[in-house]
Amino acid sequence: MKIIKINAMWCPGCLITKSIWQEIEKEYPHHEYINLDYDLDEEKIEKYKIGDILPVVIIENNNQEIKRIIGEKNKKEILKELEDLL
Repeated sequence: MKIIKINAMWCPGCLITKSIWQEIEKEYPHHEYINLDYDLDEEKIEKYKIGDILPVVIIENNNQEIKRIIGEKNKKEILKELEDLL
């Protein structure tokens, strides 16, 4: 699975979930993690049609979007979303 995290430096929820995702990446190292900045990577994220709420996490399998997590979530909520896909 590919996990694409779209954040922004000005986004409080993004800053809070950053450390949570660092923990998750250590616990689930077999996934591919990609970090994109909402402001700096506009061309790359344009295809994802991101709204006004950040952070956005897009989970892909075989280059197909299978899940989208929008907004600030705690670790338990994120893990539940991930485990539902495994």
